[in-house]
Amino acid sequence: MGIIRENIFGQKRLDFMFRLACSILGRQDEAQDMMQDVAERILRRQDSMDDVGNIDAFITRSVRNACIDRLRRRKDTTPKIPEVPDTRSPDRWSDRELVHKAMARLPEKQRLVVHLKDIEGYSNKEIADILETDDSNVRTILSRGRRTLREIIEKEIGYGI
Repeated sequence: MGIIRENIFGQKRLDFMFRLACSILGRQDEAQDMMQDVAERILRRQDSMDDVGNIDAFITRSVRNACIDRLRRRKDTTPKIPEVPDTRSPDRWSDRELVHKAMARLPEKQRLVVHLKDIEGYSNKEIADILETDDSNVRTILSRGRRTLREIIEKEIGYGI
């Protein structure tokens, strides 16, 4: 993986950083660049990170903040459809694309919580630690995000009209 030393991050963390950046930025090339930039910054300050209690939360916030900064610098601020490769059955591609389009339309915090819970498999407690909030707030954001996602998808496929 280029400059990133896998023994510090581990492949699981690197994959997570890439998926999270893809989810926020919507483009694999930008996600790869963002992941490299964040990893380099963390590696440079690795010796002074004794005060970091939860490294996963720190990495998540770092990737999220870097992606948001990049989105703000973009001239075109409309969310892109995430380019997440799918090697499964081709008949599922349209379903994945629909979900990715709907996810891109969620407010940023809802998109992040839904991604962390439903894609990455984090517990509500872990998400609360990452976002520096409490479990009840995570449950509320998750519920609203899932409801909004369902409404967007139903509207796109013509249900509930």
